[in-house]
Amino acid sequence: MKLIVIGGNPAGLSCASGVRRAHKNWDIIVYEMGSYISYGSCGLPYYVCGIVEHRDNLMTLTPEVLSKKRNVPLKLHHKVTSVDFDNKKVTVLNLDDNTQFVDTYDYLMIATGATPKIDKRWNIKLDHPRVFQMHIIPDADKIINAIKNQKLTSGVLIGAGYIGLEMLEAYIENGINDLTLIGPRLVFRSESEKYVQDELEKHNIKIIKGIYVRQVEAISDDRIKCILENDEEIESDFVQISAGVVPNTNMFEGTKLEMINGAIVTDEYMRTNIDNVFAAGDCTAVYHKILKKKVFNPLAPGANKQGRIAGKYIAGKKTIPFTGVVGTIVWKVLGLYCGKTGITVNEAKELGYNPDSILIKANEIAHYYPNEPGVFKKKMTVLLVFDIASHRLLGAEITASSALGGKKIDVLATILQAEMTIEDIQQLDLSYAPPFAPVWDPILIAANIAIKKCK
Repeated sequence: MKLIVIGGNPAGLSCASGVRRAHKNWDIIVYEMGSYISYGSCGLPYYVCGIVEHRDNLMTLTPEVLSKKRNVPLKLHHKVTSVDFDNKKVTVLNLDDNTQFVDTYDYLMIATGATPKIDKRWNIKLDHPRVFQMHIIPDADKIINAIKNQKLTSGVLIGAGYIGLEMLEAYIENGINDLTLIGPRLVFRSESEKYVQDELEKHNIKIIKGIYVRQVEAISDDRIKCILENDEEIESDFVQISAGVVPNTNMFEGTKLEMINGAIVTDEYMRTNIDNVFAAGDCTAVYHKILKKKVFNPLAPGANKQGRIAGKYIAGKKTIPFTGVVGTIVWKVLGLYCGKTGITVNEAKELGYNPDSILIKANEIAHYYPNEPGVFKKKMTVLLVFDIASHRLLGAEITASSALGGKKIDVLATILQAEMTIEDIQQLDLSYAPPFAPVWDPILIAANIAIKKCK
């Protein structure tokens, strides 16, 4: 048997490694168009920031280890340009010498990941020395080299999502303080957004919400101009594009592979609608357990699980299914640690619920225990979205002063996955010690208030 994997990312390599463990004699080949495999792309902003000192620290698996220790052959700089599903063939372009060849498979794993979203109206040249993205290692290298070798004092970040917000810290730590952030919102679609905005304003970040960029112009090799829809013009030393990502599936347009808005549809074992063709990771649509539908949810934890499950299934080994997600994510905005899971009030209304929400602000740990030397009573917020009729939790958001507080979102994600009510939350046996939490954990305080609103 022969397995071809398109994409040397964690999803693809988890699949390939799983098959190799089960079948030592199978023919396996991984085609990767880039120069690197299996690295912590979520750590790239912290590499630019300097928190991660060496790029190699981000690597979880090298080509040498993959090929020699795991016995999984890898072809770097090889781009699969098309797939003939009927005849089980892939066309591959060698990017080093521009030659092309055809390979055949018995099983195919598609792990092409996602690619940055670029608005065609911007007419932007991504190879301009002052146009940045933050998606792969060469993007980080480009930014670091520009910071070291050029005088950067101002920048515009298009996109106020997780990457855009995380990159603000990277630029500030490198002495770039004249920063403008442009986006429809600051991730949250609720009162929680205020706390993100307060944190940004504390660091003198200029925020432009609800106005889109119409065009991006290169004034020179070291100056960029952004023109907004209201005709406002902003000049800066650089512009960073962080407007989200889309599935990297253009090659499958017009084929019989089933997709939703470009994301490949799979079942719980990562099987597509085509026999012996699997897909995993950021190129796929996943089932959202609260929304009750397939969504695009390009996050690392799910991608790793999907790849592992697909590998076991292809190998003929018993495996648990991938049942879906509840939309849990955490991110850091300068000194603020944020998390969200589930759905918003408006999304709940669209699903037919009668939702309500509450937001509380409470001490993150015991009031007498210092959060850091000489600093007491740091606060965190907890927002709960719940159904008045069933009392079921539907969503939650957190902003906190530390990673300890931000990671409390995982408690709420577990509650969502278990379909628990706000009364169930109130009865949770959560841990307590002064360095970790107050006696009344903020989650329990929020649940108590939510219960009162349901009476």
